[in-house]
Amino acid sequence: MRINEKGQITIPINLRKRYGLLHNTEVEFVADNDGIRITKRAGTAANPFRALRGAAPKRLVRRGVDQYIEAIRGR
Repeated sequence: MRINEKGQITIPINLRKRYGLLHNTEVEFVADNDGIRITKRAGTAANPFRALRGAAPKRLVRRGVDQYIEAIRGR
């Protein structure tokens, strides 16, 4: 790998998948005796459920899940 003129590097896909480095995951650069380590900042992984927040129909929220399921099943 090389550092580009903007000081950026590309982390290979196999390493991103292996260590869960998803889009918008925050990382830290830690200097130690052997060089620099990149570590995932705790608690910053993208939450896949965040995109679904507020997606439930209003009638589901008002009546409750069980009543909604019964209604869509026609009971």
